[in-house]
Amino acid sequence: MAVLIETIFRECFRSFAALPGASLIDDGEVFGTRTDVPVLFFNGIAITRLGADPDAAIQRTIALFDGHPFRWWLLPSNEPADLETRLQTHGFKHVYDAGEMWLGIDTFVEAPIPSGLRIEPATDAAQLDSWAAIIMSAFERPAGEAAIWAGAYERMGFDGPWFHFVAYEGRVPVATTSVLLAGELAGIYHVATMSTARGRGIGAAITRAALRFAFDRGAREAVLQSSEMGEGVYRSIGFMRRAPLRLYAKM
Repeated sequence: MAVLIETIFRECFRSFAALPGASLIDDGEVFGTRTDVPVLFFNGIAITRLGADPDAAIQRTIALFDGHPFRWWLLPSNEPADLETRLQTHGFKHVYDAGEMWLGIDTFVEAPIPSGLRIEPATDAAQLDSWAAIIMSAFERPAGEAAIWAGAYERMGFDGPWFHFVAYEGRVPVATTSVLLAGELAGIYHVATMSTARGRGIGAAITRAALRFAFDRGAREAVLQSSEMGEGVYRSIGFMRRAPLRLYAKM
């Protein structure tokens, strides 16, 4: 599981190298990306293997971001074991906890799509705008960030490794998800449902659609990060919780 987590985190942050002002950070001790996109999601450290002087390495990494906010993931495979305490000492603040969940895609539990629901890939800027607007609303983020998120993913293109989906009731967009493909591994991201559409299986339906898409393109395993609230939905699909994750940020 640790290998799968590191693989999808590495490919996620590697994909950000296509963004404006991006620089990949890979010095043998930390792996991540710094970009000019002013959203925390697109800036940070994914994998950590600090050597003999961890505090000096943390200071060097902070300097690479030149005062820009960025996030630092704590994965089960991180080194040293006291990385969390060291980050706190350097001014990082805890953002949230999540659980990494795993699924063999050929074993996921199918279910009928809710009546009246239509799920489509986001293949142009207008659909990506709808995708971003849902995420801002569902996760209670500033509405002004929607254009930033849509613009970042539009810059990364519609032909992979990222693919995005929007669910509609009639003409109204109500849910989203995204898939990051990395060979036989798929990362499921940005599962969001509008508050007015929750409790009707829409989030599970769009997640299943993403899994089918990934399987058709060669993925055989999938991972995702789940909040405590969403864990039951993912378990109903067949995901199993395997590893705790923590996120810190330097603001």
